[in-house]
Amino acid sequence: MNGVLGVCLFLLTMAGSQIKDVLATTGRLKVHVVGVAANGGDIYVAVHREATFLQDESALSSLVLSPQGKKEVTGQSEPLLYDIYAVAVYQDMNGNGQLDKNALGIPTEPYAFSNNPSVKWRAPTFKDAALQLNQAEQATSITLKYWKDY
Repeated sequence: MNGVLGVCLFLLTMAGSQIKDVLATTGRLKVHVVGVAANGGDIYVAVHREATFLQDESALSSLVLSPQGKKEVTGQSEPLLYDIYAVAVYQDMNGNGQLDKNALGIPTEPYAFSNNPSVKWRAPTFKDAALQLNQAEQATSITLKYWKDY
C-alpha cells in the first residue's frame, strides 16, 4: 500500500512540475489599439501564426473590444505558447462582423497589423507583422487607419 501511495505522490509531483513548465512558456499579448473611430463599431483582434496569417476564421486567439466612445482600447489574448505571432485588427463600422472591402478588394473600414506596416498597395507578409511572444505579458500598440490614410 505504501508503494502505491509513493508512486501516486511521485506522479503528482511530476505532473505539477510539467504544469509549471507549461505555464512558464506561455504568455499573453496585450493589444493596445489607437486611432479608433469613436462613432464606429466594435474592434476585432485576431492573433495568428504564420501558417494561418490572413486566413478568415483561423485565429489562435481572437477578441472583440467595444470602444464605447473611446479613441483607444486595450485587450489581452488568451494564454499562448512562446512563439512568433502576427496580430490583425479592424473596426467593424457597420456591425456586420466582417472587414468590408470594395470590388477591388480594398478595405472600406479601418484596419491595421502588429508592427504597423505600411500596407496600402499590398497585403502585409507575416514577417512584416511578426512579433515575438517570450514573456508572461507582451504589449503591442496598433494604429487603425483607413486605406486612404496609409
